[in-house]
Amino acid sequence: MKKFVILVGIIIAQNAFSQEEKCGLKKSDFNIYKVGTEDLKCLAKNSDKRNTIFFTFASWCQPCLYHLPNFKKIEKFYNVDSYVLLMDNEGSERIKSAVDYVLKDYPEAKIVILKDREKKNGRKYKDFVKEITPSQYEVITDMSKYIVLNNSGEVQLVTNWKDNKEYPQWKDDTSTIKRIVLPLLEKK
Repeated sequence: MKKFVILVGIIIAQNAFSQEEKCGLKKSDFNIYKVGTEDLKCLAKNSDKRNTIFFTFASWCQPCLYHLPNFKKIEKFYNVDSYVLLMDNEGSERIKSAVDYVLKDYPEAKIVILKDREKKNGRKYKDFVKEITPSQYEVITDMSKYIVLNNSGEVQLVTNWKDNKEYPQWKDDTSTIKRIVLPLLEKK
């Protein structure tokens, strides 16, 4: 039984890594793939799933910490590729704590990091949010976003804090997920 589980894990890892290879992604100092807007689209296009979902995360972001379990639940019931998208600078020590935090409870999680900009103007995340957000959505640079792309690489949804209308308590994003994220996804 252990050999079967190991074999399945290797096959899953090979599939995930082949997507990154097809997109020509490079690794950061912490051995995780660096991505930008076009890389997210490439990963979605090269997925064998109908949708790819990214969750913006940083270990210092309180909503991110509360919402990560709900994000990880999605892949249990829906046919999606899911990635945790880290926001800190590529060489930051904060990355290590974010990776450790995610992998502690989700050892199979796919983690990528937003590429640093050549000019360190402090706008890396703001610029990314402007690039990735479709014109029909308001550009809000909060964290703990769900970014859903279809397998054509088209961005279907970028959430923000205003989407959590039913619960004035920011700790629970269940209603947002049920109302606007899950309808875009295919059940297993």
